[in-house]
Parts: sequence; C-alpha cells; structure tokens
Amino acid sequence: MIDFATLAHECAPTVQAATLQAIVRTESAFNPLAVGVVGGHLQRQPKTLEEALATVRALAARGIDFSLGIGQVNRFNLSRYEVTYETAFDPCANLRVAGAILHDCYQRASASYGRGERALRGAISCYYSGNFVRGERVESGGSSYVQRVVANAQTTVGKANLVSAIPVIMDRPAGPTTQVIAGKVKSSPSQRDVRPQRHDAPHPPWDAFGDFDCDSDACK
Repeated sequence: MIDFATLAHECAPTVQAATLQAIVRTESAFNPLAVGVVGGHLQRQPKTLEEALATVRALAARGIDFSLGIGQVNRFNLSRYEVTYETAFDPCANLRVAGAILHDCYQRASASYGRGERALRGAISCYYSGNFVRGERVESGGSSYVQRVVANAQTTVGKANLVSAIPVIMDRPAGPTTQVIAGKVKSSPSQRDVRPQRHDAPHPPWDAFGDFDCDSDACK
C-alpha cells in the first residue's frame, strides 16, 4: 500500500505531511475521485475516473463551480498550475497543486501576521476560501473550516492507503531500488539527489513548514 505521508513527501515536499494530511482528510476523506460542488452537492460521488471526468465536464459546461481530487483543488486553479481535469484526479499531481497553494497562502499570511500559528491558521483559511478570515467563521455544523482541520490534525491517523501494490517475491537480494511511474523508470529517493527535508526534527504542532524547532515548552 502507498502511505499518504510518503506520497505527500514525494509530491508536496514544501509542506509538512501531517498538515496536508489533515487538510485532505477534511476536504475529501482521502478520496482521489472526489468532486465538491460549490453551493450544492452531487447525488453521490464518482466511482470511476471516467465517471468523475464526465461529471466535472458536465458541471463546467453548466458554469457550476467545483473542486476536485484528493485535495479538492478548485477548477479555476488548474490552468495556473498546468493541471487538466484528467491529471487533477491523480493523487500526486493533485497534492502537488494543493501543497503549492497552501505554501503560497502561508507566505502571504506570514507577511501579514508574522510566521507562526496565526499565519498557519490564516493559510488554512486561505486554502479554503482565498482569504485569511473566511475559514475561521463558524458554519452550520457548529465549527469553522480551520477548526475542523485542526481537529483532524490532532486525530491519530494510520496509513491512508491509496493504491494496493502487487506482492513481490525476491529471487535474489534486493539492490538499488527504482520505481516505475507512468511508463518511466524513476530512481528511488535514496538513489537520486533530493532537496534536504525538514520533517524529521521535532517541531511545534502548528509548524506546518518545519521552520521552528521545539523549545522547552512548545512541544509539550
């Protein structure tokens, strides 16, 4: 199985996997084919990629606003990040865009509030609504979007398995690993140059981007 944290580190390395996982849990419950209609809802969610594509094309033809994929990226953001309807339903491509949007929101929120928890909450609101305050408003369910994301971040989460892998039987000891993606052989992270990640050291729970180390009190 593919673990969500592994997928997030690979596809959206600028955001801590735990933060992105909380947003994805809130947005789509890890459903890569999810379609969210702004101001409405589908009778049911698509079960196949073909059904999802037919649905979003029909919505677009009617001028209905919607978000799609595992990170619920709004359709108006697709062209900016060079993503199509087809690729937006790919979990890695969708997380790449979701991570980029959240990172951009955090940079702008930091310019307004300074780096820290307030900026992160503003960034989460921005991801949801495009501004720093709408996501803090309590909605009909009795909580705000930011509150729901924070609650999901505090939930103990197991593996969000997206794709079942075929079991392997080794005929000889395994050597350097590679992975095949879309017909191309790609070296594993241990076999290629990668940008150092900042996700291993302890950080305060609000620190989505790994910018701050724990002090004596921050991680208690």
